[in-house]
Amino acid sequence: MKKLQLFNLDVTDNVVSPEQFDITDLKSPATTIFTDFKKHEALMVESDTSAEDALKLMLKTHVRMKIVVSDNDDFLGIISTNELTEQKILAQVSKSNSRKDVLVKDLMIPKYRLHAFDYDELKASSVADVLLALDNYKLRHCLVLDRSSHHIRGVISSSDIARKLKLNINLNLENTFSSIYQAAHAA
Repeated sequence: MKKLQLFNLDVTDNVVSPEQFDITDLKSPATTIFTDFKKHEALMVESDTSAEDALKLMLKTHVRMKIVVSDNDDFLGIISTNELTEQKILAQVSKSNSRKDVLVKDLMIPKYRLHAFDYDELKASSVADVLLALDNYKLRHCLVLDRSSHHIRGVISSSDIARKLKLNINLNLENTFSSIYQAAHAA
């Protein structure tokens, strides 16, 4: 048996994080900027959740997008803080809804209006390829589809890309892939 020695922590400066060791640039594999739902649980919200409650929860947890599911966990679409604005909630209220009756399903982007990357194509692509493909879409998130098994495999977030590329962008602003693309090519 090996005898281990304990050391004092008085000379310790920092706690390390994985980002300090992960170097991501435009040539890196696209999978380095992708949140894989096989490794990380998808952030979901039921379609019958009130829009106000969903927004409060998202702001409290610093989440900008959630997958919308039915009571049976069927994928219905996505909701982001872009759809949960005061203006959009009030527009629903003006259609003779009371504020508490405005639900996530009333404001979500339904799956038939969404586009996604194919996971197999993503595996063979670079970060630059992803940014170039999404430059014109004005999105903050893009889903990744595993077409062979017909399920959502993950998501790519503009704020995750900016953080991993260590871009000097205010992540509290509504970053789109276009603004990330411009900043990455200026760096």
